[in-house]
Amino acid sequence: MRWLTAGVVVLSAMVMPGCPSEFGKDGRISRAVRKDAQENLIIKSCSDTYRDEVCNGPNRNPKKCEECGG
Repeated sequence: MRWLTAGVVVLSAMVMPGCPSEFGKDGRISRAVRKDAQENLIIKSCSDTYRDEVCNGPNRNPKKCEECGG
């Protein structure tokens, strides 16, 4: 049983560096964390007229409205 555990640990150690798309600096997990942090922590302060324009006006843009906290 100890050989099985040791084999799994060795294989894991060999495979993990081969997954830069998941765990690297520009990996999927890193990008997801960065995006969540930007969405949750950064709220732009927009003027009332601009907020009305992007949230209620004819040029309505839901993404920009959300960025303004509207």
